[in-house]
Amino acid sequence: MVTLKDISARCGCSVATVSKALNGMPDISQETARHIRAVAAEMGYMPNAAARTLKTHRSRTIGLIMFLKNENVWTHDFFSQIAAGIQSITEEKGYDITPINAQKLGETDRLLNYCIHRGYDGLIVMSAGFGESDVQGLLSSRIPLVSIDHTFPGRSAVLSDNLQGTRELVRYAYSMGHRRIAFIHGEDTPVTQGRLKSFCAACEELSLDIPPEYLKPAIYHNMESAAQATRELLRLENRPTCILYQDDYCCIGTRNILEREGSPIPPEISVAGYDGTRLADMFLPRLTTFRQNSEMIGQEAAQMLLNAIENPQETHFRHITVPGSLIIGESIRRID
Repeated sequence: MVTLKDISARCGCSVATVSKALNGMPDISQETARHIRAVAAEMGYMPNAAARTLKTHRSRTIGLIMFLKNENVWTHDFFSQIAAGIQSITEEKGYDITPINAQKLGETDRLLNYCIHRGYDGLIVMSAGFGESDVQGLLSSRIPLVSIDHTFPGRSAVLSDNLQGTRELVRYAYSMGHRRIAFIHGEDTPVTQGRLKSFCAACEELSLDIPPEYLKPAIYHNMESAAQATRELLRLENRPTCILYQDDYCCIGTRNILEREGSPIPPEISVAGYDGTRLADMFLPRLTTFRQNSEMIGQEAAQMLLNAIENPQETHFRHITVPGSLIIGESIRRID
């Protein structure tokens, strides 16, 4: 079995330096740490997780809490990119990540007990489906916690600029001549509330009169719910010329569903997605969407959480908003 002493001999450094590198301690250079970890991997070093936990009082494991129906973080195109950003930071510091589907755990007390039993050093709440009541037990605990796209009292958060994204999509559709713009938004969450507020404000600034029937609720990442909302819009006597969707997945999926039914979205109606995922690149004509910087969101959340874990006395709760960018494709057509 490969030991720390074997690695130190190969690297020409002390056992203490090897230990610091493998445990992600900050008082050695990143270059040295990367070299030692590379040598350890090459030699087939396997750390004893139980012994490491007893010695450091840390499991070096972070829980990613989600609230997803019928999906997991690795199959969800948006959250998987956030998780990749988190992993790129945590791996560098010697931490593992473990997804937790809170929906399957049920009661909030059970969620807290589960996290305590697993010994997570910290938690990242990374789903728009959460409200404060869902994680109340965790908020009252001493476990370091950072949230994504939702703010909790006394906890740090990383937010995507949903106000910017919705505003830019409305303004771009307007610049292409559209005056009848509909919005299929997600279920009632803080993210949706922010986007709806931004949509209405942008329309008001542009003196656009948006009838209530142009605002349709649907479920995030649920193609059938978006397709049903689209059917209702297409049945209107004065139907919209442009439809904004809650995410790329639903925008693309709705078109496919309606085409299979033999009632496709008419070519004169423009569409736009949201998120800017890799899936959007597969859409023809090329999809207009707003790209959230999902990897940076994950990286920022991981950095904030690791700082709270390793420097608890120096931690100050703060909120970071990560800007995105408008991706102009061909799915919003110019009209007279």
